[in-house]
Amino acid sequence: MAIPIQMPSLSPTMTEGKIVKWLKKQGDKVSSGEAVAEVETDKSNLEIEAYDDGYLVQVLVGEGELAKVGAPIAYLGAKGEKVDAGKQAAPTPAAATPPEQKPPPAPEAPAQPAPSGGGDNRIAIQMPSLSPTMTEGKIVKWLKKQGDKVSSGEAVAEVETDKSNLEIEAYDDGYLVQVLVGEGELAKVGAPIAYLGAKGEKVDAGKQAAPTPAAATPPEQKPPPAPEAPAQPAPSGGGDNRIAIQMPSLSPTMTEGKIVKWLKKQGDKVSSGEAVAEVETDKSNLEIEAYDDGTLAEIVVGENQMAKVGAPIAYLTAKGAKAAPSAPAAKPAVSAPAPEKPAAPAPAAPKAAPAPAAPAQAGGRRLRASPVAKRIAREKGLDLTQVSGSGPSGRVVKRDIEEALARGPAAAPAAKKAPAAQPAPGVRPEPTVVPLSSMRKVIAQRMTEVKPGVPHFYLTIEVDMEAASKVREEAKALDLKVSVNDLIVKAVAMAVRRYPKINVSLQGDKVVQFHSVDVGIAVALEEGLITPILRDADQKGLQAIASGVRELAERARKRALRPEEYTGGSITVSNLGMYGIDQFVAVINPPQASILAVGAVSEKAVVRDGQLAVRKMMTATLSCDHRVIDGAIGAEFLRELRGLLEHPTRLLF
Repeated sequence: MAIPIQMPSLSPTMTEGKIVKWLKKQGDKVSSGEAVAEVETDKSNLEIEAYDDGYLVQVLVGEGELAKVGAPIAYLGAKGEKVDAGKQAAPTPAAATPPEQKPPPAPEAPAQPAPSGGGDNRIAIQMPSLSPTMTEGKIVKWLKKQGDKVSSGEAVAEVETDKSNLEIEAYDDGYLVQVLVGEGELAKVGAPIAYLGAKGEKVDAGKQAAPTPAAATPPEQKPPPAPEAPAQPAPSGGGDNRIAIQMPSLSPTMTEGKIVKWLKKQGDKVSSGEAVAEVETDKSNLEIEAYDDGTLAEIVVGENQMAKVGAPIAYLTAKGAKAAPSAPAAKPAVSAPAPEKPAAPAPAAPKAAPAPAAPAQAGGRRLRASPVAKRIAREKGLDLTQVSGSGPSGRVVKRDIEEALARGPAAAPAAKKAPAAQPAPGVRPEPTVVPLSSMRKVIAQRMTEVKPGVPHFYLTIEVDMEAASKVREEAKALDLKVSVNDLIVKAVAMAVRRYPKINVSLQGDKVVQFHSVDVGIAVALEEGLITPILRDADQKGLQAIASGVRELAERARKRALRPEEYTGGSITVSNLGMYGIDQFVAVINPPQASILAVGAVSEKAVVRDGQLAVRKMMTATLSCDHRVIDGAIGAEFLRELRGLLEHPTRLLF
């Protein structure tokens, strides 16, 4: 089934964009995240990325032509699908736009289970891509009712994206014959959310499927809900009034999330915007909020259980409806059995210690904060429990966070750790089985793919760090915080700039040559490893690099990095010298093609000018992807790196 690539909204004032250049030809294979076209907006030129794997089966808008925001500009075919010869319309200005913009739904229509008997004249209104990072949107409000007449360019719905709330416009005249996605529901980018009928077509009474979650979601949002719903045991008869709470996509690499804690019990009243659960993703822990008022009628996914992105984790009954009392809360993971009889309460102890997971204000009242306030607090490392809310019902809003940051951080009292239980004398303790965290799962998956799939080769050098150590001491005397690692990052960035052949990435059957130098810094976390990216490192001075690396590392440890701060990059520096490691080799971090493993700076006996001398030496090993980097290129890069570190005044030029 063809998947549309739409003209995204790349600035708040953008209404249309011009295709400057197609970076992929019709028929080319395209990978998710790969740039397919360069677009000129009212602000700048930017690249459009594909959100799916497949083949570019049809180009609708030619180079030099304009397209409205949200309008299809091309179609991807399903993975492995061959390009139909009949669709090979060259992307010329004359032939591209008019014929193809009318029938975007044609490939989509067969996928719909003919819910309304709508014929071939139906036109799909699709969830547009309204920001470069958007993968799904929520219908906040329908501005037109089913059956209303709609004119081209008229707003039909308000949509909440990962950035802001925006209106969706119709691109054709007609009648809103069917609403597929109800208010408060999510839809993937490119998925149909409603259908327009041909101009003048009357709405059949049998088509008036109300935009309620129960009726709309399962047929259209094919991947997530449909497989999940039948698996639930007798879903409490909630019927048509039930509203699904789904596992949201909270990071670009997230495919599933773990319920750390339910902040509401089954049967509790829930208000729109109120946090109902804490979720662990592959990057951080975040709260899920309800988007409707109602009662938590059924919990589908228990604490410590996993759910795929988009799958229902609970159901609300609509405000005023009665929740079914009989449905029990979902049990925790199978790996944590508890006896059914209440005679032995000890194994159920985990239920008694949920406090650290959910911050509460004085008196046990749940902390309420807007999503923007939570994001800023997370990024700045601010404890929300120390902030007084000025919003409705004491809700913490953006203004409260800004005022708290202006006052300076308040020291939070350190929580006392409970002493570990000691085994009885003579009893060998049983091993503890700990499920993989979401972050560790992603690391395990990527490393399993990378090591066998990427042919590594390794080059090792020794560097005399005497001069670099003196520069650091001089900086220290001037109260400038510059570490050996900062000097290495600067030297790596400059060496990459001077030897750009190492600044590449293999993507499909193409080699991508980068023209900016973005250096990743490996940061160890308790639950894994993350590599925040220092952008344009070659353009920064030592002080800017030092402060930038510190800030990124601090926010990485607080799990407060934004997705754009840990994706991409030219090369990564992994330094284990502070642990006393003399030498090691590192695994490449895709899509990068190289990584530098740095050991400790230590005193060694070396020969200088025929004399034995004690010098501060450091070993560094470069891992390279042999598919795009050859030994000579890696050797030239390391020679330049050694020259910069042994003569650090060159770092200034």
